[in-house]
Amino acid sequence: MTPPTVNGGTWTETILHSFTGANGDGFKPYAGVTLGPGGVLYGTTAAGGSIQNQSCGAGCGIVYELVPPSSQGGIWTEVVLHNFDGADGNEPYAGLTLAGDGTLYGTTWFGGTSNQGTVFSLVP
Repeated sequence: MTPPTVNGGTWTETILHSFTGANGDGFKPYAGVTLGPGGVLYGTTAAGGSIQNQSCGAGCGIVYELVPPSSQGGIWTEVVLHNFDGADGNEPYAGLTLAGDGTLYGTTWFGGTSNQGTVFSLVP
């Protein structure tokens, strides 16, 4: 959302990325995003991704980053940082925490050795 240029004006919505669930993209982004250095946005989708198996069906979810365009009005670029496979987690409904060293921390709803969820970290 872009704030109005005049007090009391209308906010402007801009869609940065539309999830498709196809070709390794995720879908069902339940949580918000985390802002990183350089305006990069980090997030999760609870489903989708390139790994589909018996425990996940349509994919166990992904961790992604959205990289801002180099010029205003350009296209944001999605990069899938991790595809969950069920063993390492399934359905990451929650958002991410970004540490000062760039490590991302999060949780999954299901998966792991007991199928009761995981706490994970992704190191850049």
